[in-house]
Amino acid sequence: MDFRSRVDRGSLPTDDATPWRGATALAGAGIFVGSFDLGSISIALRPLATQWHLSTLLVTMLGTVTLVGMVAGSLGTGMLTDRIGRRRVLVVDLIAFVVSGAIGALAPDYGVLLACRLVTGVAIGTDFAVVFPYVAEIAPGDRGGRAMAWIMWSANFGVLLSYGTGAIFLALSAQGWRIELGLGAALAVPLVALRRRIGESRRWEREHLTSWRQIVRHTVAEARQGSLVAMATNWFLYQVSDQGLTLLLPLILATILSRSAANGALGATLVKAVTIPAALLTVLLIDRVGYRPLQLAGFAGRGVALGVLGILLLVTTHLPVAVGMALLGLAFFFGAAGPDKTIVIAPALAYPTTMRASGQGLSEAAGRVGGIVGVTGYGILAGIAGPGAGVLLFAGTCLLGYALTLAGRNGTIRGTIRPTAAGTPTVPSSAAPGAAAPGAVATVSRSEHPAR
Repeated sequence: MDFRSRVDRGSLPTDDATPWRGATALAGAGIFVGSFDLGSISIALRPLATQWHLSTLLVTMLGTVTLVGMVAGSLGTGMLTDRIGRRRVLVVDLIAFVVSGAIGALAPDYGVLLACRLVTGVAIGTDFAVVFPYVAEIAPGDRGGRAMAWIMWSANFGVLLSYGTGAIFLALSAQGWRIELGLGAALAVPLVALRRRIGESRRWEREHLTSWRQIVRHTVAEARQGSLVAMATNWFLYQVSDQGLTLLLPLILATILSRSAANGALGATLVKAVTIPAALLTVLLIDRVGYRPLQLAGFAGRGVALGVLGILLLVTTHLPVAVGMALLGLAFFFGAAGPDKTIVIAPALAYPTTMRASGQGLSEAAGRVGGIVGVTGYGILAGIAGPGAGVLLFAGTCLLGYALTLAGRNGTIRGTIRPTAAGTPTVPSSAAPGAAAPGAVATVSRSEHPAR
């Protein structure tokens, strides 16, 4: 029996080459590639500003337009995926990523690059909205949460690799940013063919709704309960700092430490390296400690580290390199060890199959809006009062995320998603009347949401 047939049949052999693990790896590889791309554009910002004589506003737009595309991708495809299935979207979005990435690497001017970054953002946002619901549904038993944590762990390597290769390419050539963007597109080429081998989620095939109206009703029902709003809010607050730091870290280091673009990228590589052990720690602890404690520790640790850095940047003009990199390293460590994973995994496990991708997409879109606020807000505040003011924006949103998580109800999400007794799907009590048509909601094993 070939790979795709075994996935379609839901076969779960006990050897290491099980279908669900292979499908998870192929789905998660897209997150790795998308993370590499986000790191790549951050490498390109400073050399582009010099070569194309770009203003601060135009440089900021190159960073934010990718996030705008991610908002559109997550909003536009979440509900579509709940309606037509996971597999087709997982293949098409990679094709768009490859094409836009290749053209962007060869862009002759700012306008072409800006348009390509928008399309690339749509593809990345789509992947984030679909991959995690897909993995939550194909992973057996209670393995979904840890499987998604492994995917997020690998994403740190994507950003780290982009910083490292970017430092090399920029040191070799002033056009090294083109090689860097092209490499991101090249990494996705084999995935286009490989993803075609994965099967559709059997859970989605059994439980999906057959009309747009039903999907909308179930999504609205979740929003009325407050779960969707709570998760989206935490995603927004965390991504203000995370996307802001990821997209601006080489630029921040080159600016506050008075280094070249290549040295800024090298410094970013060293700082980002701390996320590897931090993310591995999360993988090992997420099922033992629970989502909420990890989220609290991550928000608090990142907020304090960035707060201290922001204050130091405001009161001194000569910050020691070791101090600046140490505080940024702590900020990345605490983020990767907590909310970086919990806010992504929680919606995929908490929502029912009927609107799982819709809920994931809406939550993700809120996070990408947070990223836009982070990148734009940093640019504005840094221009007015210096980089310290921009860093304090990141610190403040992290501490607000800590406060909201602390004030919320204590609970965890179990990784197991179970059908009801006798295998008959049921509509939750919050669902709109008349929504129980073919493919109604199956019960999700969960307690209170960790994002509240």
